[in-house]
Amino acid sequence: MKHRGVAALCGALLVATGCSAGVTADTVAPPAPERTAGSTASPTSPSEALGSIPDALRQTLPTATEPVEGGIDIDLMSAIAAPMVDEAPVGRGMLLAQLLLESTDANRETIRAGHPYLMTQTGDWRQFDLQRYGFGAVAYGELSMAISSDGRKVALADPSGLVTVDLRNNGFRRFNLPVHHAVAMVWSSDGATLFLKDRHSSKRPCGPKGCALDVTTGDLTAVPYDLFYATPGAVAETFEVKGSTKSRPGRVITYQGGAASTSVELAYRISPYTAGGPTAARHVAFPQCSLTPKAREAGGVVVVEPPTGTVVAMLASKPGRQCHLGAQAWLTDRHLLVDDWRSGDLWLWDVQNERVSHVATSQATGLNVQVARGVMAQHFREILRP
Repeated sequence: MKHRGVAALCGALLVATGCSAGVTADTVAPPAPERTAGSTASPTSPSEALGSIPDALRQTLPTATEPVEGGIDIDLMSAIAAPMVDEAPVGRGMLLAQLLLESTDANRETIRAGHPYLMTQTGDWRQFDLQRYGFGAVAYGELSMAISSDGRKVALADPSGLVTVDLRNNGFRRFNLPVHHAVAMVWSSDGATLFLKDRHSSKRPCGPKGCALDVTTGDLTAVPYDLFYATPGAVAETFEVKGSTKSRPGRVITYQGGAASTSVELAYRISPYTAGGPTAARHVAFPQCSLTPKAREAGGVVVVEPPTGTVVAMLASKPGRQCHLGAQAWLTDRHLLVDDWRSGDLWLWDVQNERVSHVATSQATGLNVQVARGVMAQHFREILRP
């Protein structure tokens, strides 16, 4: 969903529907009271009493593997000379890639940190004419970006505004929203809605939780859940993950039609990181990162069963590399695409069978990657076969 770029940005900085954009946040109806169901821990138990996710549920990212056959090579040095999408139309893309501001890559200046690049289904590259969309000639350093599941729509945003691009005809629309800077952007599964947060979370109408933008009508409405920790599910269903605190265990809250309907507690201590998780499949996945010095709370990706709060599995970071992993997309009910933003690599995690495959290698370090879930699933269809 909203992934390494936002998570890395927010880490650096620290780093569905509600009212209309014209109504202040004070007029938003409060969410319905949470109803606890199927709890896995006593609501009176302090979170300090909860243990870490046990070794039996943990799997560590391999320290060294060879990319799979048909793996993707993310080489941004070959992207810098690519034509614009207007000059060489593609119809749809497979992923967006962007060098992060904190990247220390040797080619940082040449690649241009913050500049978005589009990889096509065939592995070729395209660029965007940012000036045509009303942005500066040089990308704003923290330019936000998102690509729809079918790879046909792209969203770009900086403090000057937000633009959606339809790759089928290269048409674009610019939205001048009452938002300082749209971040944590993610497309709905049907591409009709773009979810976003205002980087200045105290600002209305989207602060502090976030908004949903209808890209057809331009209507902007507040959402009742925090998009930094929320995962879209089925139609009108959203899961919000809340971390453990000193007073209560972590929870998964299910929203139906914009109102909280159930809340289940998790039996283990969790520390969900910013930028939420990808659209839910059978399970919900989210990046975990603790800022405490406890080694057992090292970063990784956690998979949870929403109805019961059962922790299914955790893919932990390599030793000494905390907070590097993010949950990108469920390609099937059991295959989760995971990214390491420091290396820029992508991994396919078969959660059910505890297998991890190295599916994409980046030639640059410190990378924000956003994938088109449906296009990526088609690309790796042979690996995904039962």
